Amino acid sequence: MDEVTRIPVGGERPYDVLVGRDLLDPPPRLLPGATRVAVLHAPPLKGLADTLGARLRAAGVEPLLIEVPDAEAGKQLDVAAACWDQLGEAGFTRTDAVVGVGGGAVTDLAGFVAACWLRGVRWVPVATSLLGMVDAAVGGKTGINTAAGKNLVGAFHPPVGVLCDLATLDSLPPADRAAGMAEVVKCGFIADPVILDLVERDPAAAIDTTGAGGP
Repeated sequence: MDEVTRIPVGGERPYDVLVGRDLLDPPPRLLPGATRVAVLHAPPLKGLADTLGARLRAAGVEPLLIEVPDAEAGKQLDVAAACWDQLGEAGFTRTDAVVGVGGGAVTDLAGFVAACWLRGVRWVPVATSLLGMVDAAVGGKTGINTAAGKNLVGAFHPPVGVLCDLATLDSLPPADRAAGMAEVVKCGFIADPVILDLVERDPAAAIDTTGAGGP
């Protein structure tokens, strides 16, 4: 695994956000004692989920790969219920865990599934979009949509760690990178003006995920 940046998140249940490349090895280490881990993922990320499943299996953990609809179509009660049914069939206990691989919609769903199963089991978001890395995966906000509106049903359920693998951004379309950077800039206005200085100094490097550029 290459060099990793650790960003601590405080609160009653503190955890680290890990930023770097090749971060598929940490999940087993973040989930000591788990014998089963459900890996929720959308169809476009099947390859990444399969790789994670193989690494879990190599670490002695039984993976349960659960494919869910992509984007907002996956943040539905019937999808969550189908996930719970699969956890039940696989015999998931309180020591087992959930991993969400994808953008904000998938990690929102995975966190909500984990928050409700046996009144809360451990979970890890593996964010694969810039917006998901800087917003949805951090803070423990989980939820699904209903006919009444978005995210009206959910829970605050902090993860045991957040993985932001920059390699997943290499193929992210420019429009999606820009959308994620808008959230980064918002954080700069809210809490840390240094973010704005970095972005203004070299806007192109700010969305460079290769590590080749940057201030």
